[in-house]
Amino acid sequence: MKELTKSILAGVSTVALVGGIGAGLAYADTPSDEPTTSPTAASSPTEHTAKPDKGDRNGQRRGFVRRHLLARALHGEVTLAGEKHRVIVFQRGEVQEVNATSVTVKSNDGFAETYLLTDDTKVRENRERAEVSDIDTSDKVLVVAEKDDSTLKARRVVVRDS
Repeated sequence: MKELTKSILAGVSTVALVGGIGAGLAYADTPSDEPTTSPTAASSPTEHTAKPDKGDRNGQRRGFVRRHLLARALHGEVTLAGEKHRVIVFQRGEVQEVNATSVTVKSNDGFAETYLLTDDTKVRENRERAEVSDIDTSDKVLVVAEKDDSTLKARRVVVRDS
């Protein structure tokens, strides 16, 4: 019985340690390109800011994923669960060809793919609504598409700053 108790205690301790490390990484302050500001004489060390609620922390995690993981990803696909599973594909790269019905994008690693453009495809440039006709070859873009068998239907095309 004593051995069983030791085994359970060791297992619980390991899970707690791993969970603590994971939580620490998830909530850690992430580096930023923005300069930091020094505290001013007016700010007091006893002043406290309100703790973020759970929604804010989830937003921080999503921000971390977007800034650090997805920001460096060139292309990939993700399967989303639901009543009917959906496969979402994304790619960052330079537009090689574009016409009214498709756009071909080539990433820095040489991967190239063609995406169908439909009436449902949303195009954004400088954070504003744009049209397919606004996309030019050599534009840097992010394409998010839905994969249906071998067909890639672009859901969104975002023209990026060079």
